[in-house]
Amino acid sequence: MTPETINNPFLRLKVRSLLLRLFLISFVLGLALGLIQVTKPLNFNPQVLNLVLYIFVFGSLCLWILADFKRLGIHLNYVVGRLPNNHKWLPKVGLVILLILFSIGSYLVLLYLLSLMAPSLVDRILYDVAKTPIPQRTAPVLFNLLQAIVLVVVAPITEEFLFRGIILQRWASKWGIQAGLLGSSLLFGIGHANFLGLSMVGMVLGLLYIRTRSLIVPIACHAMNNSFVVVMSLLNTVSIPTPTMNNLEQLRHSLWLGILFIVLSLPLLVRFVSQNWPRKDAAMPYFINSSQKES
Repeated sequence: MTPETINNPFLRLKVRSLLLRLFLISFVLGLALGLIQVTKPLNFNPQVLNLVLYIFVFGSLCLWILADFKRLGIHLNYVVGRLPNNHKWLPKVGLVILLILFSIGSYLVLLYLLSLMAPSLVDRILYDVAKTPIPQRTAPVLFNLLQAIVLVVVAPITEEFLFRGIILQRWASKWGIQAGLLGSSLLFGIGHANFLGLSMVGMVLGLLYIRTRSLIVPIACHAMNNSFVVVMSLLNTVSIPTPTMNNLEQLRHSLWLGILFIVLSLPLLVRFVSQNWPRKDAAMPYFINSSQKES
């Protein structure tokens, strides 16, 4: 069973509509906070506030989309799928480690290349990051709890639902599964500071979704990937020294580390992508799940 032989509900779900809703929710929340500050000024911790806003914005967007499912004829259980029997998680842990290495390496290399073209800009970025108050010291318990919830629970569920469950399948319905995979991965990267590293993360997570037909697998891998940030944050909380870059000189000395991480991870990631790249006529996970349910 293919999308061409049945009524495809994803053809009626527009990505530009999702982006418009995201902007609208963000605007309304920003306006509400502004009014609160005007009428009754409150001393919000900016780092904690950003985490709370993330929960509200992406949570509201996902609930809004779920409310459309009945009208559009989309079944949530076909989007999520079922975890394969006796699924092997150890190779996924290895994939996540490779993604972390590539993300760090690509970030260091791209930041270094940017410093060659705009050294003052990169120097300012490094200075601002170094001078930013450490949130664990300004709101330790609340920040650490919210950060763990957002990075390990909220972000993996909402972002995988949006990017892999919805956007990938919407664009696959419009342009084919290969273009849908590539486009959704690039959009995922654009939404993060480390464009190249997170585009690769999006690509691998998309391939895992296509191969397993279960959104649970990319959600779990996304959570494992984000857990690295939580662990590094906790290490900083207990005053274990972690490497930081305060200026361009330190960045240029870190270039070799970025290159090493890319050399170690990229060949294996490229191998995974090439081995699991979908055929042009491959069916979307949604339709395979629906056909299995009907049979």
